[in-house]
Amino acid sequence: MADETVVLGGFSHETNTFAKGTTGRPLFQERREYFGDEIPEKMRGTNTCEGGVMDVAEDEGVDLHYTVSASATPSGVVAADAYDFYTGKILEGVEAKSDDLDGVALCLHGAMVPEGMTDGEGPLVRKVRERVGPDVPIAVTLDLHGNISDELVEQADTLIAYEEYPHTDTGDTGRRAMRVLTRMMRDGLEPAMHIERPPVLAMGPKQNTREGPMAEVMDTAREYEERDDVVKVNVFPAFHQADVPSMNFSVPVVATNEDAAREASRELAAHIWERREDFIGDYPEPPEAVSRAKEIVADGATEDGPVVMADVGDNPGGGGAADGTTVLREMLDQELTNAGFAIMRDPDVVEQCVEAGVGERVTVDVGGKTDDMHGDPIEGVDGYVKAITDGEFENTGPMGTGSENHLGRAVHLQCGHEDGVSVILTENRMQPLDAEIWRHVGIQPERLDTLVVKSTNHFRADYEPMSCEVIPINSIGLVSMDPRNFDFDHIPRPQFPLDEMAAEEYPDWE
Repeated sequence: MADETVVLGGFSHETNTFAKGTTGRPLFQERREYFGDEIPEKMRGTNTCEGGVMDVAEDEGVDLHYTVSASATPSGVVAADAYDFYTGKILEGVEAKSDDLDGVALCLHGAMVPEGMTDGEGPLVRKVRERVGPDVPIAVTLDLHGNISDELVEQADTLIAYEEYPHTDTGDTGRRAMRVLTRMMRDGLEPAMHIERPPVLAMGPKQNTREGPMAEVMDTAREYEERDDVVKVNVFPAFHQADVPSMNFSVPVVATNEDAAREASRELAAHIWERREDFIGDYPEPPEAVSRAKEIVADGATEDGPVVMADVGDNPGGGGAADGTTVLREMLDQELTNAGFAIMRDPDVVEQCVEAGVGERVTVDVGGKTDDMHGDPIEGVDGYVKAITDGEFENTGPMGTGSENHLGRAVHLQCGHEDGVSVILTENRMQPLDAEIWRHVGIQPERLDTLVVKSTNHFRADYEPMSCEVIPINSIGLVSMDPRNFDFDHIPRPQFPLDEMAAEEYPDWE
């Protein structure tokens, strides 16, 4: 018989407040919506926070009570009724086990913005706290891109964030959180937390934890965790596509006492401030990037693998429309050969291709139909319908391994001549971070000379090992890599590089 009972719930969304429209329940259903016993059935053994929590619970003999696991592709603010629905499912599970509840594990994101609110996670955890009281510990897992509010820090007992970007450690994050929760339930651990917010906004590619300033910051965080009193050093470079008061680089530290938490948090925050210039860089725009790729191919370097380019500005993983055309237009205009492009969300063109059938040619206007921020439609594209699928596949790479994907209907459209640009057209938005998206439409990505993915850094986990060179593209869109491209009304100011700041302006601690 299990020693403790823990309620497990998951509700995750990275909200781009600059995106139009709301994110309702249908968009969660499009990506992931599991209830009760569906959660272990679908997620046990997967590289997800829920999967990691289950691993440790099973090893430690903890009984999990499953509520909901819901996640939608990043997009506009979460509709009020959807927020209330999923929050209600978690609260129902807490109330159902109120008589014998020992702990709560919540797999959240940290950058959710519900309709009419500025923070989704803090109020959710507060409602859980109101039901369980002060003595039942609450452990929360968070995406590295969380915008961490004071309310979330105050209401949770411990925050455990991803340490890697690309997020290949989601399962490990769940395991870390469940181990800390077990210590609280069994060993009397009573964590203290302190948060500092260095006024630095990092460009998207500079948040990559595998190299550059973020790699060094993360190494330093791990060194601090070797201190006797420090439990977890969390580092959040922020999600700057959210114009909310909590949008800030932040360092919440979990320790056995307030002094240890404060000391580590302040030291690391000061270090980040000192390296602020390193979080800004120069990256090529589409014409230059595509031209550079052509040069690399001409030099024969692709014998070691394709050139992989990232269409950062239209990354659906950050709320992009996924129908931006600026990069694809350059690929067609510069007549790239043996090239691939993923993805282009265009349900109308998918329907036209399905009606034409595999083996037929079509002339279509591709992309640029969501808004005026991602480029105009590419008119009169001549293409050959190479394959049509149901858009269903599982991740085989390091991120979210084993997780299901639902593209809606998907089409492999070969544009131009026989050896031109192969485009993956979809009905749904999804970041093509796993290379299985190519294979499921009959393309072997390793054999391409050039491929483009709408992603910022997540693609690196699966694609970088097969590539000869990686080129992040400074493309337009709702996920522009540079925070200076956004008009903010609600974030804390001043912030580097948005504002001129004297070195002595930070830190300013009481």
